[in-house]
Amino acid sequence: MIPSSEAAARRRRILLNLGWPTSARVGQQIGFEVEPGEAAAALRAAGRLLGVWSKSQRTYLHPDFQFDGEGRLRPQVAILLATLPSEGDAGGWRRAFWLYSVREALDGRCPADVFPDDPSRVLALASREFGEGNFVTP
Repeated sequence: MIPSSEAAARRRRILLNLGWPTSARVGQQIGFEVEPGEAAAALRAAGRLLGVWSKSQRTYLHPDFQFDGEGRLRPQVAILLATLPSEGDAGGWRRAFWLYSVREALDGRCPADVFPDDPSRVLALASREFGEGNFVTP
């Protein structure tokens, strides 16, 4: 059996290999030409964008489910992030693990895969799971 820290590290590597955009790329996508990385940092601080810290790249990467086909940030992301517990999750990985873990309530799909087409379904699940402050790490 793989120890949980080793399993978490493996999951991080798998997710980091999905090619998520950096802070600079996110800033450019949303139209900030000067200091685009600062725009992404401001969105993260405001709870409107989830970023996960990549130690090897020394930057935040941003799961792509948060963006529409034209690179714009989906407005429902802020509602989702307000529902998911962020305390003690400065690097964003606990939330990312939840978003990329299969859920029976989503017909065996992960929240990040369902969110682009049916954000209300993911928001309802997050509300059920975390509405009373319960956070179960997958």
